[in-house]
Amino acid sequence: MNRKRSLITLLTAVTVMLTLFTTTGITKGSDDNTQAESDFEVTYQFHNQNAGEAYGTISVTTGKAGTYDLYWGDKNGEKLSYEGVEFSQLGTVTTTEARLQAEYQVVSPYTVIPEGAETLLLCDSQSQTVDTYEIPQSKQFQGGTLSYKFGIMSDVHYNRYSDYSADDSVPAFDNALNFMSAQKIDFVGMTGDLSSSGEKTAYEKFNAAIAKHPDLTVYTTTGNHDDRNLNDFKKLVNTKAKSDPNIKNIANEGLDFIYEKGGDIFIFLSQTKWDYFSDKSYIVTQEQLNWLEKNLNAYAGNNVYLFFHTYFASENGDVTTAVGNLINPGGYTYDLTYRFGCADEKRFRALLNKYPNVTLFSGHSHWAFDQQKYNPNLNIGNIKSDKTGASLVHISSVAAPRTIEANAEKRNENNGVRSEGMVALKYQSCTVYMGVDLKNGKYLAYASYLNPDGKKGTPEPAITTGKTKITKIGKIKKMKKTSKKNPKYQTTIRFRKVAGAVQYQIQYSTGKKFKAAKTKTRYTKKTKYTITKLKAGTTYYIRVRAYRTQFGERIYGKCQKIRKIKTPKKKKAKKKKKAKKAKKK
Repeated sequence: MNRKRSLITLLTAVTVMLTLFTTTGITKGSDDNTQAESDFEVTYQFHNQNAGEAYGTISVTTGKAGTYDLYWGDKNGEKLSYEGVEFSQLGTVTTTEARLQAEYQVVSPYTVIPEGAETLLLCDSQSQTVDTYEIPQSKQFQGGTLSYKFGIMSDVHYNRYSDYSADDSVPAFDNALNFMSAQKIDFVGMTGDLSSSGEKTAYEKFNAAIAKHPDLTVYTTTGNHDDRNLNDFKKLVNTKAKSDPNIKNIANEGLDFIYEKGGDIFIFLSQTKWDYFSDKSYIVTQEQLNWLEKNLNAYAGNNVYLFFHTYFASENGDVTTAVGNLINPGGYTYDLTYRFGCADEKRFRALLNKYPNVTLFSGHSHWAFDQQKYNPNLNIGNIKSDKTGASLVHISSVAAPRTIEANAEKRNENNGVRSEGMVALKYQSCTVYMGVDLKNGKYLAYASYLNPDGKKGTPEPAITTGKTKITKIGKIKKMKKTSKKNPKYQTTIRFRKVAGAVQYQIQYSTGKKFKAAKTKTRYTKKTKYTITKLKAGTTYYIRVRAYRTQFGERIYGKCQKIRKIKTPKKKKAKKKKKAKKAKKK
């Protein structure tokens, strides 16, 4: 009996201990200092039902006060990685003893739930997962098959942040190219500023870096620092384009060109002027915009990726809310912005408004990706607020991603400390842009975005202009107020109207071939024109052509028939009678 009572007593004690073990929140495998998983909870309120879009509010309840990180997790509940490279945290929350609940708002509406992410992990300060949220299958990424991937970088700035022998940009760019090569990316596009001030040595350093990766294609535009020495840029940079079978078009003596990859079009448009402050300023020429417009039309049915250095203001002219810029609470903002409303900016913007199949990459401001805390649109957006125009993507700097404290009046350059770029994944129906911490070799979950392919169009057919026929040439008359010694003549011509003509070009020449030295050119909107100041005793050939415009270029028609006129000879001066008599004597 005593043995039975002892056994009952022992079983009762064990039961009490197990009860205490459970109710105090200690779980299997935990110690007394670890909070039970049941004391943690993560919920996710998505702001839409679109697959792969992370935009929403994440609510967190913690068992104890502290700072916790949110990570994307794979199907096994492990932190997500891509091609062996981990993603950084998506965000961070902090709870206090007074308030054990916190919220994290996903900053950008474009933030992506990367491919392979099936869970959201809440991790403590020791990087241990304390709770997991299962992402609904309908919200997981569904972009289809991966077609290819490419890298995007900007603002290397050789020679700018240190002396030539200890240039911070050298290891930064070398490291960036090593990352791209290791990720098996065969194409990198850049938005310019290789140099400090267009120095030849910067271009040579750039070539030395990419020469270490012969299987990696790297192309770039110019930036505002490079345009101070365009001659050396043309000679030394993008030399591979001359023999690359994927190059479809080269213009502007090699500065502007088109690269094709997987049926998609990559346009490199170089900035040719540093002229930011005047209403009449420009940073690209009208000829460049003519070329761009013509090619955007030609590729209206393709995905087009456009590399250009300087970012655009918001559609209302505000540069502080632009993709590529910000303003901190202290009032600091970047000042070298594309002048809103100047002639080239207006025309360029109109093209971006017209072609939603285009994505524009720009750098210039150097703002680090995490500075989107001051402007949710900093890293990605659209040229139009209703998202019906071209997409815009901001690229941080390889050499010096800038940051600024909330109330600071001076930014931090971070050269040698930070290095950032992007890897783009082209899927069947969208492009995913993954920000990269190139210094530490991590993908940035908070700076990774999903952008659906923009609506494609149909190219406008090339227009033609009808022939012009001179129907009448008036009498050749001596002009009033002209000298007797050197008289001038005029005549009025009439010609047939051409449908849709913008203007008519009148050319008259002393040579049949209308060589420039012998030819004068005039324009009119009317169907008659008076040609003046014709020399005496001279044969003139006259032709008239109408023109229409398309893509900024004049499309001339032909002159049906060249006409010929001859002005009267000079009258010989009458000899005086006295002179005659003198000769007779």
